[in-house]
Amino acid sequence: MLKLTKLINTLSVNSLMQLWAERYIPDISTLCLNESHLNISELVEIASAEGRQKTAAKAQNLLRLRCEYAGIETNILFSYIPNVINLSEVERLSQFTQQVYQQVIEIYTQQSKPVATLAKIPLAAATSSSMGTIDLFSNAFQEWAQKLLGPPVVEQLAISLEPSLIELQNQHLLVKDQRAIGFISTHFQFSTKLLLNRFTLPEQVLLSPYFKFAEEQVSIPWQQVCAAASKHNCDSSALAIVQQILPASYEIASHIHRRASQLNPSHCSRRGRLKDPGVRASSIRDLEMFQAYLWLCVLEDSMAVVEKELLPLCLMVFPALKVMTHGSTSKSLYFQMIPFSIVDNFLEADI
Repeated sequence: MLKLTKLINTLSVNSLMQLWAERYIPDISTLCLNESHLNISELVEIASAEGRQKTAAKAQNLLRLRCEYAGIETNILFSYIPNVINLSEVERLSQFTQQVYQQVIEIYTQQSKPVATLAKIPLAAATSSSMGTIDLFSNAFQEWAQKLLGPPVVEQLAISLEPSLIELQNQHLLVKDQRAIGFISTHFQFSTKLLLNRFTLPEQVLLSPYFKFAEEQVSIPWQQVCAAASKHNCDSSALAIVQQILPASYEIASHIHRRASQLNPSHCSRRGRLKDPGVRASSIRDLEMFQAYLWLCVLEDSMAVVEKELLPLCLMVFPALKVMTHGSTSKSLYFQMIPFSIVDNFLEADI
């Protein structure tokens, strides 16, 4: 559940805010996988204010239809639960989801850098000045790209999106069957996929971190984790643990998912097998959500947030998903939720 969370300007909070922002650094590896060289001017143009405006206009034209179609796909996926959500509720939620995307797209246009800054490309990166191409595997390109394709300003995104996300959550709570709790995050995942498919690869690289941020805001309490750091000094051992492990959350989640896939190679859900891209993405997102709640407990020195937020969510969702809990007590379920041994291994590895 999304909560109104104020971020205080302290060194401890800012240190986690920086780690939070680094989750949304554009993934330039996708460019490298598809071609070894890229036209410099094309990338600079797309990243410029004018280029972002063009991308935003394209996104706005696609938004209504893609979100509505994603809502229908999500509704079909949830149809295994009888009468869990009706079409009018799907349509209403889709409209509020569109509003969130509209704000994300607007913020995307505001976070461009001056063309003069974008055009400062290290000569060592250029392989052919006459062709205007750049070697995507060079160290110089990697350094330049990080400056060009820096992460979104997460604080601006969080503050700007908070009212719309809270309203979306309130609309979701009006749905009679609370087993539809996963509808919003799934709807975001489907909407993002359908939208990004209509963009060029460089546009996808720049735009996808903003969409990823919106999806994670409705499911992962990263903002609460950052806010909880205000209770700690910079030399806090609890803060040091979170600073060390938070950047590894994706790797930890991927490791757990990979292990689960190996142990259950034949398992197939309504969306497909565990290794299928969509199932893998949603599984890793949920595993990162579990971790975020753990780090929140560490910073608050209390398990209350798990007991009051995460555990009730699992008790609501697991039966509908036919997840066996080996007993009906909340305590037994609690100890099954968290992959402590995996986390311990990563801590010991000092990554």
